[in-house]
Amino acid sequence: MAIYALSDLHLSFNKPVSLYGVDPAADIEKPMDVFGWDRHYDRIRDHWLATVQPEDTVLIPGDISWAMKLDEARHDFDWIRQLPGKKIMSPGNHCYYAQSKKKVRQALPEGMEWIDADYTMAEGRAIAATRGWNLPGDRFYKQKEDRKIYERQVGRLRIALEAAHREHPEAEKIVMLHFPPLTRHATESGFMDLMKEYGVPLCVYGHMHGNAADEAIQGVVDGIELKLVACDALDFCPVRLR
Repeated sequence: MAIYALSDLHLSFNKPVSLYGVDPAADIEKPMDVFGWDRHYDRIRDHWLATVQPEDTVLIPGDISWAMKLDEARHDFDWIRQLPGKKIMSPGNHCYYAQSKKKVRQALPEGMEWIDADYTMAEGRAIAATRGWNLPGDRFYKQKEDRKIYERQVGRLRIALEAAHREHPEAEKIVMLHFPPLTRHATESGFMDLMKEYGVPLCVYGHMHGNAADEAIQGVVDGIELKLVACDALDFCPVRLR
């Protein structure tokens, strides 16, 4: 049994589809070809099938579907369901359908979990998640628009880690964020402070693509391994974490 991660799938199927035989003209609502992601769902499928076993777990921290409404996202969830392994998902900035955690959980097929400001257990490890947000000091951060959201997201990660530590104090913790916990311009954050406080050894995140991914902070920082797991940064292949 192993734990893998892959984020930012950016799926947009407009009807139920199988893993094979997707017709981009008829089945895709928002093609990713404009970003150079030609038939990226086929690349995800092929790498996933070659890498992940049914007994494994895959973490998917955000931007799973372009859907605006939950009924539309079901098509993307069903496509992911056909891939092997247990899936643990958390929200990203484009997950507009995820207004209600309860409703998302009710919509998920068997073998898929949704966590947000809470945690779940996988392979004996506590997986805690929240979306994250733009960080103070980052070039995209705007004090007036972002401060409250940032502070709220830090608080949501504390809720998740507190619960995980209280209920499974000896378990290794892995944090899933969509936004990075550090950037070249924001060299500290409340997310990092919390992970240090709770002894988190690993944090996976997505959100950064193209040239931005080249500037991603990765490797061990203050005892925490940071890993960018956005699809295009990993050549659309789930990466093994544990």
